[in-house]
Amino acid sequence: MKTQVLDARNLKKFSDEKRHQETIWSDDHARISLLCMKPGQEVITHTHHGSHIWTVIEGKGELVSGKQTQTIEVGQIVVVPALEDHGIRNSSQENLVIASITAQGD
Repeated sequence: MKTQVLDARNLKKFSDEKRHQETIWSDDHARISLLCMKPGQEVITHTHHGSHIWTVIEGKGELVSGKQTQTIEVGQIVVVPALEDHGIRNSSQENLVIASITAQGD
């Protein structure tokens, strides 16, 4: 496999009905998905069997992790340990784009 550079600016897609999630790269070990949310859209709290990483590429939102809520914004990386509840809500007036990195099968 060759080194790849993925440009989220050209890959992002939005839907008026619900958040848009699309796998933009994967191999036998990991997957990168792009989460694109318009204001008011969300990813409900859920868990994974492995660690989960979100990188905020555009906008800001509210991270729900365990019983805590905090604002996350461009440039921040969120690392969620295995089996910890987490979700995100776009509570801003701008679009929110997140790269989601998980182990394959999670």
